[in-house]
Amino acid sequence: MVFGSTFGKSKKAVKLIQKYVKERVKENQLINSQHERLDAQLQNKTIDKDTYKRLRNVLEINSIKQREEALEKTFRKNRIIHCNPH
Repeated sequence: MVFGSTFGKSKKAVKLIQKYVKERVKENQLINSQHERLDAQLQNKTIDKDTYKRLRNVLEINSIKQREEALEKTFRKNRIIHCNPH
């Protein structure tokens, strides 16, 4: 039954990866819509170029942070890795 237990762990890993990817797709869609909104605000001259650049940077930093937190949370929740709380 060595293969069965290994296979079970592989199935669990695949499900976790699929769940993570699904959440990342949703997050990327949200970020893309926020980028589009910023682009529209720049074109409509609602915001200036400096503000646009700063807000784009904030979106990128938040995206990276959320991605890392989601990955850590998924692994910690499923006891794949042990993460030390900050």
